[in-house]
Amino acid sequence: MSESIATIEELINHGRFLEARSKAHLIANSDDIRAKQLYALALSKSGAPESAREFLEPVYKDNPDNVETAGILGSIYKELFKKNQQTTFALLSRDTYLKNFTSTKNYYTGINAASMSAMVMQSGKGKELAREVIALLKPDTTDFWELATLGEAYLLLKNKEKSIEYYLTARSAAGTDWGKVTSVHNQLWLLNHYLPVSKDVFRIFAPPEVVAFAGHMIDAPNRATPRFPAGIEHKVKDAIKGAIRTLHASIGYCSLACGADILFAEAMAEEGCEVVLLIPFDKTDFVNTSIQFAGEAWIKRYEELVNKYPVTQVAKDSYGGNDDLFSLLGKAVFGSAVLRSQMYHQEPYLLTVLSEFDLKQKEGGTRDTVKAWPFPQRHTNINPNVMFTPADIKPAIGDMPKVSFEKIADRPVLFMACIELGGVLVMERERIEKLVNTIAEEQQFSFKLCEVAETTILLGLDTEIALMDVVRSIWISTAPFKPEKPIRIGLHVAPVYVRKIEDDSNVKSLQAICQFASVGSICATMGFASVLALHPKKFQLDYIGVIQLPSQEENSNLYRVKISP
Repeated sequence: MSESIATIEELINHGRFLEARSKAHLIANSDDIRAKQLYALALSKSGAPESAREFLEPVYKDNPDNVETAGILGSIYKELFKKNQQTTFALLSRDTYLKNFTSTKNYYTGINAASMSAMVMQSGKGKELAREVIALLKPDTTDFWELATLGEAYLLLKNKEKSIEYYLTARSAAGTDWGKVTSVHNQLWLLNHYLPVSKDVFRIFAPPEVVAFAGHMIDAPNRATPRFPAGIEHKVKDAIKGAIRTLHASIGYCSLACGADILFAEAMAEEGCEVVLLIPFDKTDFVNTSIQFAGEAWIKRYEELVNKYPVTQVAKDSYGGNDDLFSLLGKAVFGSAVLRSQMYHQEPYLLTVLSEFDLKQKEGGTRDTVKAWPFPQRHTNINPNVMFTPADIKPAIGDMPKVSFEKIADRPVLFMACIELGGVLVMERERIEKLVNTIAEEQQFSFKLCEVAETTILLGLDTEIALMDVVRSIWISTAPFKPEKPIRIGLHVAPVYVRKIEDDSNVKSLQAICQFASVGSICATMGFASVLALHPKKFQLDYIGVIQLPSQEENSNLYRVKISP
């Protein structure tokens, strides 16, 4: 039992809430209270606070003095309050924390009882509890959470000077631990809805500025019209560093092609920032397509970065001559930055190194990628055209290396949905199948992937919007008068061997994702969610955990998708 509990705790600590929920479910009915706590916590963290409440309330009634049980249940009520904006849940949260604090005098439940009191407009009680919490803690503590608690307690007492003093010390103790910074920031953000939090306090725990990046590769030796000649490399890097400082960037998302990508990653690293790297496909193929022609020096710089920072392959496949994978990469870089910023209730920046001529073209890869950015007012471009004159261009020596790739036919990038109909009546299943066919006829498109089994429908299209229009129609029309849909949907994007669907590993991954989705929900992999994040007015995305997909070494973040009416 102890080994299982340790495994579940580790999964939760690493954000793998769905896997933790599956493992904790197996021991949730044991007599071990820790097993019950972890199951409820995993349920709530994976997007099911309602189920977590139903499970943990009886456990709490039998163990009201257990700090961990009360803390988890109080947080579940708080999550339901944030989700439904019902004061009843805020009161339940406050009362749960308060009852435990009264009997245990634990500062964790005490500060939460104080803050929740302020949120239910009982500021007098909140101040009383804040004073009690302050009396419990040593004023010279160096523990981060105790420092943050003292900062929050003095904030509730409206003692700005003391609050700032402890928050500043806590922020110094947090360093670059963005998890701690975000936790305090989110609490301040919530509190600010019910009592004024000064800008000075907010600035202390200001979340990191996230920047997505896109830029040109170094000019190939045979390029007819110069765009980014090697001779201006240092000028471009200096300009990138200047932009990073101006934007106060702390976290950067980029790929690693020779030229601007690598320069941005190096500049972020030299400025002490976090670097998140993405490449479109197999590492060897990526080097051959996007770095090798520029020479060994660029390959070495690439290798230094990938050895220092984790790299995510957007598709776990070879290139195969499929340029759609580069398009997917651009969306993944942009969307990943959007998703990260959403965690901090912010909008990210886009920094580019792009020729103004290219940006003004009516169509093309560069312009189309930038056009997908959902926050055009938060875009800064560095134009390399102004950094050189024809006299600065040195003729290339030697021929451009030639690399040939075996073209893979019938392997398009598909946006896919797996619709699990296990809880749907036979007559309604038939109606859903008919609806899918009707949509295809009306929209005049044919599915690249359409497999109908007894309880499952697999669909694949070449654009995310086309697929989500189909998903939306199915979702809205299924059991429209029931509070919970009797279906679950998994979403994934990847290259697919359309003539060998039954053996395709990416289709198997899609099916696995659907099994992790809870009934009545739509669940998407990081790749698909990052593309949907570029449509913030159409879709709401909530992080629900991490899973390991079949035949893949890396974990995949999962998001719950809510479709706007």
